[in-house]
Amino acid sequence: MAGETKRLIDELMRVRAKGNPALEPFVRVHLMLNGIDPARYTENTPSDPEAERLVRKMIDDFRSQKANGAP
Repeated sequence: MAGETKRLIDELMRVRAKGNPALEPFVRVHLMLNGIDPARYTENTPSDPEAERLVRKMIDDFRSQKANGAP
């Protein structure tokens, strides 16, 4: 589905940055170090299954860390 990767990246930004715009560049760098350039994805970008899988894993990992009491 077009735009799914962008939606997942936006969700990761929201979850990781916790609404703090000062943290968003760090999340972008983290994505880029994992081979995903957030600027490359828009609402019209075709689905990228590998990028979607990686971003979903990042979201799940972060949520499980929070559930286990990580700050």
